[in-house]
Amino acid sequence: MTNNINSSNNSLNEEIKNKLEKQQKQKDQKLIIVVMGVSGSGKTTIGKAIASSLGCGFNDADEFHSEANKEKMRSGIPLNDDDRKPWLSSINKRMIEFLNNDNEEANDHVFTCSALKSIYRDQLSNGINKDNLLFILLQGTKQLLSERLQIRKDHFFNPTLLDSQLSTLELPTQSELSNHHYAFIDISNSVDDIVDEIFNYLK
Repeated sequence: MTNNINSSNNSLNEEIKNKLEKQQKQKDQKLIIVVMGVSGSGKTTIGKAIASSLGCGFNDADEFHSEANKEKMRSGIPLNDDDRKPWLSSINKRMIEFLNNDNEEANDHVFTCSALKSIYRDQLSNGINKDNLLFILLQGTKQLLSERLQIRKDHFFNPTLLDSQLSTLELPTQSELSNHHYAFIDISNSVDDIVDEIFNYLK
């Protein structure tokens, strides 16, 4: 009888131990949040707000653009796949560095990137585990996006490129939704409401 009780207790203790280890692993797991969408969707504003609330690092995709890319967009010339390849590779490299750096103060890091095409998102996520990455797609009407771009100051992006970005944007396929975590956010809401919605998704 005593042996049965001890055996039962050992099994229970092992189960509790496994649960605690799983909870700790989930707590310690690093997460990269990519705020994506066309220009004017508020990626930088929302990304910074999320990073501020989480107390974590933030990188804007514009930091990784070459001067040649910036000049093309400033001139109203859409970027092609070849233009974007080294840019996306640089962002992916920074993501990998974050995941591999045990000295990072926070377990989360926020990036912004238009990530318009499926192949671009594949490049961004290359070498990154599904559970370490969350794509947040900011969505809004063309009218709202255009209005925002018209009042935006001191940015190299030419508002005339909005149509090109909208036509290039590929919504996540069923395969992508199976292989990556996505959240879809309506940008017509306030920044605070959007951040609250995202945090509800993260819970």
